Amino acid sequence: MEEKTQYGQYVYDFAKKVIDTTGPRLPGSPEEAQGAAMIADELADIAGKPSVTEKFVMAPRASIAAIPILGLLGIISFALYYVTPFASLVSTLLTLVIAILQVFTYSGKLDFLFKKEPSQNVYNTFEPLSGKVERTIILSAHNDSSWCWQLSVKNPKTAILKTVVGVVSVLALMVMSAIAAGMGMYSFMYIGELATAESFTSAQVFTIVLYFLPLLCLPGCYWLCIYLTWDKSKASPGAMDNMTGVGLCAAVLKYFYANPDKAPENCRIVAAGMGAEEASLKGATAFVQAHKGDPSLMGERTYVLNLDSFRDRDYFSVVMGDAWLGSRFDPELRDVCLKVMNDMDLKPGVILNPAGGCDSTPFIRAGIRTVTLCAQNPTTTDYYHTYNDTVENLDKSVLDDSFEMIVNVVNATAEFDAEKNEKSASV
Repeated sequence: MEEKTQYGQYVYDFAKKVIDTTGPRLPGSPEEAQGAAMIADELADIAGKPSVTEKFVMAPRASIAAIPILGLLGIISFALYYVTPFASLVSTLLTLVIAILQVFTYSGKLDFLFKKEPSQNVYNTFEPLSGKVERTIILSAHNDSSWCWQLSVKNPKTAILKTVVGVVSVLALMVMSAIAAGMGMYSFMYIGELATAESFTSAQVFTIVLYFLPLLCLPGCYWLCIYLTWDKSKASPGAMDNMTGVGLCAAVLKYFYANPDKAPENCRIVAAGMGAEEASLKGATAFVQAHKGDPSLMGERTYVLNLDSFRDRDYFSVVMGDAWLGSRFDPELRDVCLKVMNDMDLKPGVILNPAGGCDSTPFIRAGIRTVTLCAQNPTTTDYYHTYNDTVENLDKSVLDDSFEMIVNVVNATAEFDAEKNEKSASV
């Protein structure tokens, strides 16, 4: 495609323009709102009509951003252990409940405990020249950026290990608290007497070990405390994750407005910037809730191509689900994307998102066909969710090829839908 360099440069320039203006765009922040307004204005300039802005309210720190709270609760549980193990048991159980409901499953059941902030989704559309809409393809990307993962930026090779140690430390403290409480050790005040005794029974030795063993849990709890920082000045600018995705959505919309004859037949194309993805996919969830039952955006022939992070040449991938959330995306749409990528010799892979979640999950749970596309090293790096995720670290050639790939995927998806519908009609 001759234009790919032009549009790849457009993605780069637009990402730089937004980041230079807003800086990091944490979920629910004024900077996120400012970035969303810029994206809405850009889409409106492309489409020649106002963009739609849909506001919602959510709790920014009620998900992965709560990990430092889990570490703090672990340290509090450690202190309570030496007052009464039963209190420590209750505290560690609370920590586990918050971790499961808010961090690992994104359930949002405890959102009411956290401060609420406003966020917003923005989108605009390309309507087919025929005026007839038979299918809808939504290009989705998130506008917000992430808090800085301090463990990753300091040493990405040990970040996962330290995180696992932190989780295991809280679990171990819970087990030790349960054992101590079960043995009736409501206080360890008599430990000094045991330490000065001339001889010990096995039960006394076990008590002494149980007294000192929680000390091993402190480093892990501390690592959870510093896992990420809420300091806005250290947050990720979000160039790769995910102004590349947003820029590509805008670039594809721009391309089809400039070349309407090259757009798929009878196909509405939506370019959508979702808010608060880094806070438990709140924007995509709000979009699904707002449009569920709306055939113009969430019909049986709607396809969502979620674009999330394009930087690393060797890691073009189709993301087929979120491991933590137990979601699995559409296998037929996966095959459509893989064929396009293979035809372009991008050497794609098929992966599960190893941690957290992506905006395809709310759509697949609503019964909408979706996959997530990316070009990102899936292992821990010092630029994923850190202040190193800058525009200067992007690879422009990856943006060029990503633009061409997405245009081809849009056309291939429309062809797939047409063939599938024709087969269904003939049965």
